[in-house]
Amino acid sequence: MGDNMYMETTMPPTPPTAAALYPGSWSRRGFLGSAAALACGTATAAAPDWSPTRPLEMLVSFPAGGTADTLARLLGDRLAKSHGWQTVVVNRPGGGGLILQNVLKTARNDGHTVGFGASYELTYPVGERLQTDRLQEFDALCSIAALPVCIMARSDARLDTVDDWRRKAAAGQPITFGVSPPFEWVGERLGRLLKMEIIAVPFRGSSEINQQLLGGTLDLAMSAGSHVPLERAHRAKVVYAVTKARMPSHPDVPTLREAGADLAIQSRFIVFANKEVPTRVRSALSEMFTQVAQERPLQDALRERGLIAEALKGAPLLRELQEEVQIGNTIGRAQDARK
Repeated sequence: MGDNMYMETTMPPTPPTAAALYPGSWSRRGFLGSAAALACGTATAAAPDWSPTRPLEMLVSFPAGGTADTLARLLGDRLAKSHGWQTVVVNRPGGGGLILQNVLKTARNDGHTVGFGASYELTYPVGERLQTDRLQEFDALCSIAALPVCIMARSDARLDTVDDWRRKAAAGQPITFGVSPPFEWVGERLGRLLKMEIIAVPFRGSSEINQQLLGGTLDLAMSAGSHVPLERAHRAKVVYAVTKARMPSHPDVPTLREAGADLAIQSRFIVFANKEVPTRVRSALSEMFTQVAQERPLQDALRERGLIAEALKGAPLLRELQEEVQIGNTIGRAQDARK
């Protein structure tokens, strides 16, 4: 079966004519058509310098069914409906993004294969590649959403505060904490900051973590969006934000820094490509993905899932990623010191 069980082709409707998309003059008909497009929240854009000749293959670094997988399929759907670009979503989970990155590096550098995942997979240390700057190998084309990184617990668990965690640990029951790569370090670091025993339990992705949390195997779990459906079903709750500021969707939930643990993670979902892909092709891909990220239907879908809609590219996105690299370097030095 291989990858076929994780593949999905997004088939677009019949695309609009070139004349409708790119009117050659400001005739009354052309003006009214452009005004209608603006009223719908999508502006008519200039034709890209490059367009695909076959469906794009979008490699996703998380398993099927998780937040990243869902967003990739939403993105592919919008590409098809708005621009006629077909996509095939292929899940390549594992290794904190390294499996996807290795596949992407061996793909044809013609622009028809892109990666989709969390930016920390390019900016944080993973495995033996602690000091490798993967931003030198891959080009971040566009950000889609900022991650609402948080800690969640079952809705019936009495683990709402750090004091609750301490009481459980003091009773000889260490906190079990579900994480996915490359966040294995979070549990250990959080335990050191709070001076209590926290056991980090690694999983491949959010689907597995959620199952174990709801099944009672885990006390707490990291989330970057997977908490939303669980909260709505009243099966889980957010107890702390692991961000620099409180999350807009949970203004009453404190950050870990407010609880006395100087730990904050910033990251985002991004589309990226091998830097061996020609510059003009990467530019066209960046422009098209950014246009889709700015469309209201996609942004509404992101907010519905508790994510923070974002559409950065170029220098603004690179600055954000460089800040993440600084956090990653701090993590790498701490890991090296423990060897």
